[in-house]
Amino acid sequence: MIPKYKYIEPFKISDEVGTFIGTYFFSNKDYSFLLNAENGCSIVLDSALTNEIQNHNISEALAMRLTQRGLISNKNTLSPVVKEIEQPTFFIFDLTQACNFRCVYCFRHLEDKITTITDDNLDAITSYIINYCKKYQIKDFCIQPWGGEPLIAFEKIKRMDDAFKAADLHPLISIETNASLITEELAKEASERNIRLGISIDGFPEIQNMHRPLMSGAPSFEKIKRGVEIISKFANLKQFGVVCVLTSRSFPFLADIIEFFGTELKIKCFKLNLIKDNPVMKDAQLCLSDEQITEAQNILIDKLINLNQRGYEITELNVQEKLMNLLVRAKSNICTSRGCMGGTKMIAFDQDGRIYPCDVTDYKEESIGDAHVSGDLVELVRTAKRQKRDFFAKKYSKDCGQCPFWFFCKGGCTTAIKYKIGKVEGIDHQECFSNLSLYPRLIDIILTNPKAVCNLTRHRVNIVEE
Repeated sequence: MIPKYKYIEPFKISDEVGTFIGTYFFSNKDYSFLLNAENGCSIVLDSALTNEIQNHNISEALAMRLTQRGLISNKNTLSPVVKEIEQPTFFIFDLTQACNFRCVYCFRHLEDKITTITDDNLDAITSYIINYCKKYQIKDFCIQPWGGEPLIAFEKIKRMDDAFKAADLHPLISIETNASLITEELAKEASERNIRLGISIDGFPEIQNMHRPLMSGAPSFEKIKRGVEIISKFANLKQFGVVCVLTSRSFPFLADIIEFFGTELKIKCFKLNLIKDNPVMKDAQLCLSDEQITEAQNILIDKLINLNQRGYEITELNVQEKLMNLLVRAKSNICTSRGCMGGTKMIAFDQDGRIYPCDVTDYKEESIGDAHVSGDLVELVRTAKRQKRDFFAKKYSKDCGQCPFWFFCKGGCTTAIKYKIGKVEGIDHQECFSNLSLYPRLIDIILTNPKAVCNLTRHRVNIVEE
């Protein structure tokens, strides 16, 4: 593991060259990774060049590199930080609360009345999105219906898809499913409509059956396995993503779970979700301790590298996206690349058509509009921000000012904070702690094992050693 980071203070180089804006830096014997927390710009330098900066003795060649990477500011440079405009392109909506599973960590109270969105409300939401996209000439956008188990209401998803196509719009529709209801017929139709399926599976049979039993209490793994086998027959479905929830119960088996994903299921990419501390969750003992979070990050990285060295191409989505954050300031994730983009790039609808900046539909006071009433979506978001609605409250703690990774995190998940304490205040501790353990480990890989970066980013970034 690399030493704790240090900080190089800003300093003026010259009137002509400009000002070095200051960076945190992480070093090993030969190389350093420099990162500015306010703009996310970074560079990898050998130790000699890092010493030049520390000694305020920057050569012309180094100054050019630093300027190109956004680490020197002068009268001719533009700020690398651009204000994110309000233009949502990712829409989620509460399709159904019905589910044929009874996951141990589910926050839905499935013993209560179970509802599914009505056709009238679905049509109102669809029309609202269509009108918005037409007005702002948006062609590329995503729709994600959620549950419950969305495939229980697959006919309604088809209804929405047909409406978009009739309006000459072709969003990417993605469904996160438990896969138990997938049939040859359903998979064929999803393939023909180019509806993407992501599978929720928490590991090998014993873990899956412990975490995610059927409503009857029976094991679920064989049903999921059958669903996966079916969609694997279709060219545009077989590269499905996987979402895996890690709890304190499954934590001891994390390395085995990743091994199973890579060697048995031949998964290329999965997302590891650490269970969030949520008051409506029935068993708070499922949450991970800070120590377990750190250990889980290290187990994850070690296992991914091991599997790739053995010839299994596999990565984890947080690892991939956060490497991209560090190296190229990617904007691939609306939650973790520039902090929470709820409202700005993402919108949620409840079953009644109310509009929210994210999945906070249990808090009706957070609604910013209604699909039935129309109203310009961009203006609704801007009005909510001007009104200083709770969701848009600033997330901050005193430690944020000394965090190298602030640009990417900015206080973490707004929705997680809202559900944990009932208001947006402070920061999302779990996301903060995860970043403070994962990012330094990723920087260590960049400095000591750059060849691994290519596999962990699915060939999106290739570090060439000089």
